[in-house]
Amino acid sequence: MEKENPYLNVYLGSLKKPWADYCASIGKKPGAALKEAIERQLESANALTEPKTYQQTKPIPDKEPKVRFEILLTPSEKAALTKRAEVERCSQRRWVIDAIRAGLTNEAQFGMSEIEALGESNYQLLAIGRNLNQIARKLNEGDPDPIQTELIKGLRAIIDRHTHVVSTAIRASLERWDLE
Repeated sequence: MEKENPYLNVYLGSLKKPWADYCASIGKKPGAALKEAIERQLESANALTEPKTYQQTKPIPDKEPKVRFEILLTPSEKAALTKRAEVERCSQRRWVIDAIRAGLTNEAQFGMSEIEALGESNYQLLAIGRNLNQIARKLNEGDPDPIQTELIKGLRAIIDRHTHVVSTAIRASLERWDLE
């Protein structure tokens, strides 16, 4: 298979001198400036075809002022929103915010039933982790089988990582965050 040539040859004709003068005035080589222009053009084209996915950064303090935004819904949309918010045991405002955040971040925004299930999952996993610690302690007191001890420590590490991920997901869903 033939190797692709990374170079581009462009005939500028009478544009070469003005382009070289412009590049000199901004302190760039003509090739570097052209490459930047192409990159910006491609970024702009991608911005039109692929919407930006935002990421949650730092939590916003509750005291930070919010910006008012109003939407108008049809009666059927409002009724559906009311019903969905009731089913998910949250306010209509919270449901709309979660829907917007899910669309912007491509990350799940949990309703109260999911948060309760995740909280229960973490509670059970932490209890299992405590039991594993007790077993490991007993093994360490006697003549432990090193394979069993390492296996238990490995399980404990997996449980700790899982509970951290779940706790972070719950917190991200409940708290307001800056988006970038």
